[in-house]
Amino acid sequence: MSEIYLGKLADVHAQWSSVRQSVIAGNIANANTVGFKASDVTSFEEVLSNVSFGKPGEGADISIHPDKPWDVMHSGTAVSLANEMIKAGDTASAFELNTSVMRSFHRMVISAFGN
Repeated sequence: MSEIYLGKLADVHAQWSSVRQSVIAGNIANANTVGFKASDVTSFEEVLSNVSFGKPGEGADISIHPDKPWDVMHSGTAVSLANEMIKAGDTASAFELNTSVMRSFHRMVISAFGN
């Protein structure tokens, strides 16, 4: 049976969520900037596949890349506010799930070892 690194998994996911929310916020803030192109981060699955769970202190490799635009506005921007809001909602939901899982795990450990 292999070891489960739940804490490291939650940490990597929290880092990914934080970076993605920052990128999305930047996209929304620059929605009216002429020539601005939206960005996104690598998928969590890709980040997770490159993380070594056996090595402590090793961080996640989260890279930012140009997003595939849904459409280009007349102003020349390639930011779809609807797309950004969908991504922000998905990221917030994933972060909330991560937090809930860790909260439940913490309660389980506390109850197993006593208060």
